Amino acid sequence: MIRVALFGALGKMGREIAEVAAQSEEIEIVKVIDKNADYIGQNYSAVTGIGGYDMVLSDDTGNGLFADIDCAVEFSEHAATAKHVEAACAYGIPYVIGTTGFSDEELNVIYKTADNMPVFVSSNMSKGINVINILLEQMVKNFRGYDIEIWEMHHRDKRDAPSGTAMMLAETIRNVSTEDMNIVLGRKGVDSKRKYNEISVNSIRGGDIFGEHHIMFAGIGENIEIVHRATNRKVFALGALEAVKFIVDKHKGLYTFKDILKV
Repeated sequence: MIRVALFGALGKMGREIAEVAAQSEEIEIVKVIDKNADYIGQNYSAVTGIGGYDMVLSDDTGNGLFADIDCAVEFSEHAATAKHVEAACAYGIPYVIGTTGFSDEELNVIYKTADNMPVFVSSNMSKGINVINILLEQMVKNFRGYDIEIWEMHHRDKRDAPSGTAMMLAETIRNVSTEDMNIVLGRKGVDSKRKYNEISVNSIRGGDIFGEHHIMFAGIGENIEIVHRATNRKVFALGALEAVKFIVDKHKGLYTFKDILKV
């Protein structure tokens, strides 16, 4: 069994991962960590209603967080994640990161740790969105001169906007384009006519939407739209655990879904 420490265990994704891992024959969550002081020291199954976890919730201040585990998985807050990954570097353990909203400085910290340990990073753990991200590299080459619009929808409690996934898609388009492209967040004002080299990214927040991303290439006489809808959070949990199984025997380095997918 792959022994995993789960950071952000009380969050929406943390709970979903715990649910899926409880049914796994390959992965066992042996430590649950969260920052919610109201529940630290309490039994995880009792707090969450997820069976099979007769262990207490810990915060991230104790010693031995990374001892006696094979991999860490984190879906929490960006500053905390950067701190945790940096601390884990001394242990050299594989780390799977699904947290989003990082600053450039925090990302640099994470990338630097990959010099000493295997780190898997993805702002979206669904296989589908990562296949789309790879396909975009080919599409951009064939739609030069088309206007590119990206919009994403998430539940009302999502903190960061735009989503990490929307920015990942926009960055992919910008990086493979043969022209200089600018990522523009939102549009407003009386003189907001789009410029030729824009990639426009917009966000919608409401209800309990799990996650929806649209990418549109708008040309003269035709529009091409790619849509990805997550119908539940299980798809992200399954992807995170697939990442665990992939990275657990890897050497140091930075890994993404490109290293898993056969596209």
